[in-house]
Amino acid sequence: MNRRSLMLSLAGTAASALTARTSVAQQGYPQRPLRVIVPFPPGGATDNNARVIARSMSQSLGQSIVIDNRTGANGRVGTEAVALAPADGYTLLVGGIGALTIAPHLEKVPYNPLKDFTPVSCLVTFDTVLIVHPSLPVTDVPSLIDYLQRKGKDTNYASSGPGGPYHMAGELFKTMANVEMTHVPYKGDGAAIVDLMGGTVQLMFTSTSAAVPHIRAGKVKLIASGGSQRTRVFPDVRTVSEQGVTGYALDSWGGLFGPAGLSPQVVQTLYGAVEKGTQDAALQESISLQGGTWIASKPVDFERFLRAEHEKWGKLIRVRDLKI
Repeated sequence: MNRRSLMLSLAGTAASALTARTSVAQQGYPQRPLRVIVPFPPGGATDNNARVIARSMSQSLGQSIVIDNRTGANGRVGTEAVALAPADGYTLLVGGIGALTIAPHLEKVPYNPLKDFTPVSCLVTFDTVLIVHPSLPVTDVPSLIDYLQRKGKDTNYASSGPGGPYHMAGELFKTMANVEMTHVPYKGDGAAIVDLMGGTVQLMFTSTSAAVPHIRAGKVKLIASGGSQRTRVFPDVRTVSEQGVTGYALDSWGGLFGPAGLSPQVVQTLYGAVEKGTQDAALQESISLQGGTWIASKPVDFERFLRAEHEKWGKLIRVRDLKI
């Protein structure tokens, strides 16, 4: 399921969900502050967006929400902590594509992403871009494919880490465009972009928010949007799919989860608080500045989307025989 389909289907069902106020009246939840585990360091796009959304949810729920940055193992440490937490609605996770739909296919993880969590709502989707070193003699996806067909074995692409979404973006591109290039993993977008600007690597997929200042400074060259839709920051730049690799899309996302066994009443209360925030234009703009789009997905739709993502990336990893 691509981002456009996700957003249309989820937005269409959002209005029918119960509001937070109704669920609170039924259950008296929440009665104390909530803890939301973000399995990444402070200051990144996931953390920044989680804090914006948490502030909005706190107002709706009438309780404070504490962000707990539980980092390690590319998001898996914090994810496991929520899987082991009591299913009382007071410990939640902002989980994403990497730890929940990619990592389980690459290595043994201490949780089952489809059984150990209760999906509440997709929260945000992030724009993806394909950028290259300015010296690379390409201007668009067709010319990049032509270049890689001739010199792919000598071309390196960077990612923010092995097994992460932008590693998968590169492997998906290799498979769908029928080209080769060598993966060079880094510890985060920052280090990868530094080496791209220095010419150590020749291209990479990354988030729009990480790439924007370097694109505008002319230090890297933008040749495509990597998601199912064009990035809002550069709306004239076509997607990889629009440029000939039909169906290509890497839509990075983050969602709200509780431990398995979360009661339906608590789920609806939390979802109601998320949905209410999407109606605030100022909050939407704040998320947009981070390169994201805030959406609210009905829990059943989010669970369906999670399973589709799990299957999609599992298939790619098997086809490419990827290891980390």
